[in-house]
Amino acid sequence: MAKKIIITGSYNASIFLKGERIPQIGETCTGDTYFISAGGKGSNQAIAAKFQGADITYIGKLGKDTYGKDAIHMYEKLDLNKSIYYDSTRHTGVAVIFIDRGGNNSIMVAPGANMQLTADEIVNVIQEQEDVLMAGFQLENDVGQICEAIERLHAMGVQTLLDPAPAVPLPEEVYKSITIIKPNEHEAALLSQIPIENSKDALKAGRWFIDKGVETALITLGEMGCVLVSQKEELFIPAPAVKAVDTTGAGDIFSGSFLAALSKGYTYSDAARYASCGAALSVTKMGVLEAMPGEKETYDLLKKEYGI
Repeated sequence: MAKKIIITGSYNASIFLKGERIPQIGETCTGDTYFISAGGKGSNQAIAAKFQGADITYIGKLGKDTYGKDAIHMYEKLDLNKSIYYDSTRHTGVAVIFIDRGGNNSIMVAPGANMQLTADEIVNVIQEQEDVLMAGFQLENDVGQICEAIERLHAMGVQTLLDPAPAVPLPEEVYKSITIIKPNEHEAALLSQIPIENSKDALKAGRWFIDKGVETALITLGEMGCVLVSQKEELFIPAPAVKAVDTTGAGDIFSGSFLAALSKGYTYSDAARYASCGAALSVTKMGVLEAMPGEKETYDLLKKEYGI
């Protein structure tokens, strides 16, 4: 039986526009595809973990508006366990995503109610849960509140995973409270000030996080794969080769799949391989929620690619 995972983070109504290329500053481009979907890093990761068979509870904050009602309807339809707070003075988060023909994207987010979620609200929910394996976070909420929640949970003995996106400088003391940090190469480079162009650079950045007090660093490198660094091991894991049509949300699906795998007893290294398969499958389809793979599909690719 899977152990319980808690994921705290943002929900955004996501507006997708796809065309030949992404507009430059001052430029207007004509697109050929438009749709609205659910997004936000926390919500995405929670749903991805749910699709992968995890016992997951999502913590978030919404506005009392149409987008907020749409989110609740979606969570109920998905049968996702949730603890939702509301802010009557702020709108539900909104993101606009531009996608070019190569699947590359550019995103602007208006976070709204997401920024009002507090450490007290997060910790209060988690204190009521039993047998929590790990609590996952990102940085699309108030960074100070997220860092406070991580430190308080660490003091309570709860393991934490931080996906530091969007990357901003973090207080030095919070690193010692992070069980796993999971940046991509750009976020790891910003935090560590170590330029990352290949897996060797990523391993070096991973060691920087370990020196800061993090137990394990998992740095994703897009289509190249990921590296896993701890006091005990340094490992490069190549990613499955696929044809990408939309990379939006791949990092979130990696995080959700990784946490789901941990909840089912996978080792960190095998969970990273499993997550690599989940993310690889997701980029072969448009959208985020629409592109999330299920447990069987991901496991089949894991067996094919890594023999697990």
